[in-house]
Amino acid sequence: MISSMTGFGRADVQNENLRIRVEIRSVNHRFLEVSIRAPKSFSSLEHRVQELVQKRVNRGKVILTINLEGDRDSVVSLQLNEDLVNRYREIGDDLRANHGVSGDLDLATLLSLPNTIIHDSEEMTDESGWALIKPPIDEALDSFISMRIREGAALATDLLSRVEEIRSAVDRVEVLVPEVVDKIKTRLQNRLADISNDLEYNKFRLESEITILADRSDVTEECVRLRSHCEQFQKSLEGSKPAGRKLKFILEEMHREVNTIGSKGQNTHISQEVIFMKEEVEKIREQVLNIE
Repeated sequence: MISSMTGFGRADVQNENLRIRVEIRSVNHRFLEVSIRAPKSFSSLEHRVQELVQKRVNRGKVILTINLEGDRDSVVSLQLNEDLVNRYREIGDDLRANHGVSGDLDLATLLSLPNTIIHDSEEMTDESGWALIKPPIDEALDSFISMRIREGAALATDLLSRVEEIRSAVDRVEVLVPEVVDKIKTRLQNRLADISNDLEYNKFRLESEITILADRSDVTEECVRLRSHCEQFQKSLEGSKPAGRKLKFILEEMHREVNTIGSKGQNTHISQEVIFMKEEVEKIREQVLNIE
């Protein structure tokens, strides 16, 4: 099953300290290009994120964004600085007893004094950070790839219908080929009959050249090859491996055969079929650019 190179996926995870959102989006690209946008605290993990994406995505320009809400850089615990608080209270008692200062040291005032609360920060390690972001990345990748597969299925349906239209056009061309060859032979023989009354000529040689010229107008072989390319195109679409590049190469061969039919087929109806097939090939080319 083919996949589109465009897609989007998102995942949200909430724990005690953080809300983590991962978004993945992609557009067409000749190769795989992964860009990661994440807080600085996760910069050392970018190579792991790259490897995770590369295992599941083959082509496309992929942008993966990690957003955090809450404490981004550390897990913080708060502790009371008891020694300092006791010292503040002793100073308050001294001020009241010895310096004539009235009033009590209330909770709000105490908490506002410097360093009464100790911020005990434990910096996030690579392993703890990876354990934090890997689950939402996996979930976002699942959603992202599912969307690419759905879009790929829609592309495949459209492409198969256009390939079938080309097959039908080839069938119509093949019906016209014998008639075209016979008309060319008849026309040349009539012209030679006209000039034979006035000129001496090698009849055997000219008849051979007539046959060769008629054969050159026979596009049966091109039709057979074009039909074969259509079969290869369909098998590649229905295969399990990424097929974008292969489909592009097959399409080039299809385009070449259509052009040859157009140059050889000396018939108005064949020319009309060639124009139709060229239009379908061009539409297929535009869609193939979206396939992984």
